[in-house]
Amino acid sequence: MKLDNQKTILKKFAFLACLMGLAACNNLKLISKKNPPLSMQHQNHLLVATSDYHSGALLEISLTQQQTEVFEIPIHSDAIVRAVEDGSLFYVVNRLGADNIEWGSRENRQIIGQFSVGRGTNPQDIAVLSPRIAYISRLSSNRLLKVNPETGEFLKEIDLFATADSKTINSTDSDGLPEMTWMKTVGQKLWIVLQRLKADKDYEPSNKSQVAVLDTAKDRVDKIVTLKGTNPVTDFKQLGTEFLLGEAGKLGILDGGIELFDADLNSQGWVTTEEQLGGDVIDSALIDSDRGLAIVAKDIYGSKPKTQLICFEKRDGRVTSIIKDSGIYSLQQILVDEARNIFYLSDRDPRRPGVWGYNSKTLQPLHETFYETGLPPYHMVLVP
Repeated sequence: MKLDNQKTILKKFAFLACLMGLAACNNLKLISKKNPPLSMQHQNHLLVATSDYHSGALLEISLTQQQTEVFEIPIHSDAIVRAVEDGSLFYVVNRLGADNIEWGSRENRQIIGQFSVGRGTNPQDIAVLSPRIAYISRLSSNRLLKVNPETGEFLKEIDLFATADSKTINSTDSDGLPEMTWMKTVGQKLWIVLQRLKADKDYEPSNKSQVAVLDTAKDRVDKIVTLKGTNPVTDFKQLGTEFLLGEAGKLGILDGGIELFDADLNSQGWVTTEEQLGGDVIDSALIDSDRGLAIVAKDIYGSKPKTQLICFEKRDGRVTSIIKDSGIYSLQQILVDEARNIFYLSDRDPRRPGVWGYNSKTLQPLHETFYETGLPPYHMVLVP
């Protein structure tokens, strides 16, 4: 890998937190703490946003018919995809340089609407709570955006600094921004990941990263949790009432790990560390009550950076096996299908980009379960 290409990848890793595995759970629905998410038995498709950092495309993979269909919809080269619980509507968050949201119908494969979220604000995620209420996190703003997702009308801009104890959240780093990224709805609470990077210092982590908890009934931050590590780079990954968050710290230094939380966002500590895993965290997921998965980057500043998919024991974080060694920097995201005991692994290998299927119990690749995506897969979600 040429050095300039390597730096491009590393910049996206630290700056946008988009290279990290991203979203095994669909956050576009309310999740009761007392009642875990509905079974995924009807999750028969994958929606995949693909990108080579020059162009992007949205496609759908049928997991039952093993077919791939590309939507005739242009999306930004830096974009993620979300969907409502019944899968009827999808949302594309077009990030840096586009700064807008597209939403459309899966049935018609068409965009219904598009709206801007503010020039230069760099949207990161969308959480749709109802047909007329959605929240959008923006990396380059300290205001969480509340909109009507049908019309794009701005309903409110919520200043996270003003709605919480200033001593708790406003221990500002040098750029004065919280760098809000991924979000997760849990009951009527909205968890908002705050990376706390230093934009004026090549986006290196500040001394702490946090999660803000917004009460969506009042649009007020009522809790701030300081993470064990810095630079959280993954979405919250859920299994039952437990949640994982990958925290990469400084790239090239094994100072981060994967933190475990309960449904009230109480930290249960590290479930495993980068030192145990032997690389920088890219993504993670729980596959059962005893085991977890992690994608890690190795030799990230060296001559041969690569990624590995690793299985670890939840009890003590011990690595039990290396499931896949990509040989290059390419593995991106883990997405768990609990009902089928399958997990999907996105691989951005330019020689053969696509999505692999694995048996969650045996950790073996499924026979003939590889879905080619054309452009490298960037972000994916399960839908009915």
